[in-house]
Amino acid sequence: MNTHWTREARYTALNADSRERYEALCAQAAASPWRQRYHVQPPAGLLNDPNGFCHDGREYHLFYQWFPLGPVHGLKYWQHLSSADLVHYQTRGIGIAPDTKWDSHGAYSGSALADGDGLLIAYTGNHRTAAWERIPYQLTARLDAHGLHKHEPFLKGAPAGYSEHVRDPKIWREADGSYGIVLGAQRDNESGTALYLTSTDAQTWQLRGEIDFALPGFGYMWECPDYFPLAGRDVFLCCPQGLPADGDRYRNIYQSGYFLGTFDKAACRFNHDGFRELDHGFDYYAPQSTLGADGERLLIGWMGLPDTTCPSARDGWAHCLTLPRVLTIEDGQLRQRPLPALDRLRGEGAHDGIHYELNLANPQNHPFILTLRAGASAKTVLTYNGEALIFDRSQSGALPEPEKDAPGKGGHIRRLALTQLHSLRIYADTSSLEIFINDGEAVMTGAIYPPADATGLHVAAADDATVTIYPIL
Repeated sequence: MNTHWTREARYTALNADSRERYEALCAQAAASPWRQRYHVQPPAGLLNDPNGFCHDGREYHLFYQWFPLGPVHGLKYWQHLSSADLVHYQTRGIGIAPDTKWDSHGAYSGSALADGDGLLIAYTGNHRTAAWERIPYQLTARLDAHGLHKHEPFLKGAPAGYSEHVRDPKIWREADGSYGIVLGAQRDNESGTALYLTSTDAQTWQLRGEIDFALPGFGYMWECPDYFPLAGRDVFLCCPQGLPADGDRYRNIYQSGYFLGTFDKAACRFNHDGFRELDHGFDYYAPQSTLGADGERLLIGWMGLPDTTCPSARDGWAHCLTLPRVLTIEDGQLRQRPLPALDRLRGEGAHDGIHYELNLANPQNHPFILTLRAGASAKTVLTYNGEALIFDRSQSGALPEPEKDAPGKGGHIRRLALTQLHSLRIYADTSSLEIFINDGEAVMTGAIYPPADATGLHVAAADDATVTIYPIL
């Protein structure tokens, strides 16, 4: 692996690099002991944000941010996948390449929706001047059977009053056929916010203004916004960077969460009852939603974080996407359940201690301890003590670590206060755990990188607790 990632190395285009180098990196990644079995992961290099997640009436489309030539952030492409069920995927190759002035230094995050016989894509092009000053361009593009056609940017540079950090458009269509977009932004005073744009034809866009959340100084940048109506409410997702740690909350270097309320589009105001985290584990960021084939709201995130090392980088690759989740609103909060189609992954017979779905029923709310991926020198422990669920990966093996100082953050133990814990559903893959709590009331996600012998699974629970395990083949 290149351990000296100069600017030139990070911004080398895939088509300018030798095929031998890329193929060697793919071979190195394929041989990694931490390759996932049933999560979306890159063939080599670094994966980050899910992009362009949509259903076109026939199949799903899912893209992800990708730097192909190394396990670091560099010149970003969109890699394109399609799927009939979000369980099995077909690789469609590069969806967007950074091949214009507008996206010369990376095709950054964005979204897509079905539009006629193709996809309408909105994304941020990252351009750097000779002095390395960033100019963000907001673009739309059309992807169909004839290929990708990029349109002139609808927003060139940052609007007055905002820094160069304006990006990640999420596009949707209104009931009257018009279009809306929300953009993540940073004000000139280095505080985070979101912008709202509208269009009647998806060609000419009007900036309606900054969305008022009545939260001055809530983080220094809001990334990856998403807006959608659900069950008569409005939901706004975002990743506010710079929130200080608050007890058991906001313990990761960056956060991902949601506001639940009402979006008054005419007044450009979002009325809500506060910000809540989407995931209470270690590695979750940049989620994106879409309507599913049956009208349900689906969510997929990046199982990783910016400014964080990844142990698999030693093998030429980094990160994966989470499994898809179905969103509902129950008891005034979002509930996240695994996509039902994931049941198709279940096999029969004994599991290998690495790849499985584990279901624990705890009807009397008794304390328990689950020890997963246990070996001679490693283990991952989930403990419920009647007051909280504690996810301890401090002895899991190699561990992701923040690359910058973040007071009060980091560490490898997460605690979620719970007075009742009646069920867990755990999806274990080679280098990850996704833990759904109380039928989706909460979720904890964590990347783990255990040694090869860490295949033990031990349950210490009351007699009335039951555990069912399905191997994933």
